[in-house]
Amino acid sequence: MEEMQAEAFAPGLLPAHLGMSLDRCGDGSAVVCLPFRAEHRQHLGVLQGGVIATLIDVAMAWAVTSSIHPRLAPTVDLHVQYLRPVVDSDLACEAVVVRAGRSVVTTRAEVTTTEGTLVAVGIGSFLVR
Repeated sequence: MEEMQAEAFAPGLLPAHLGMSLDRCGDGSAVVCLPFRAEHRQHLGVLQGGVIATLIDVAMAWAVTSSIHPRLAPTVDLHVQYLRPVVDSDLACEAVVVRAGRSVVTTRAEVTTTEGTLVAVGIGSFLVR
């Protein structure tokens, strides 16, 4: 699993390009961190929503992977609720598996700033292959 994690966050892939790092992963949960970068902003100066959605998707995928490894499970559904705008704050996303069925795994996630402010939540489904 460690080799798989190193490959997924290797230079040239999207998580590394955005600056993400896998802080914790195991037993159906994962924490992925994202340091704030000026290039993550949209034209109004706040963090672009797609960056947050990607953070949620990556964290959920690792929570799923930790519960069904070595099988794979691509995202089939992702819902994100944005609760607060983010300006100049590092983020952490904690994702957990809610239910791991034979063919679909359901997850939930929370994105918080380093100060502990909840900025987004997500729910996702992953197809077990």
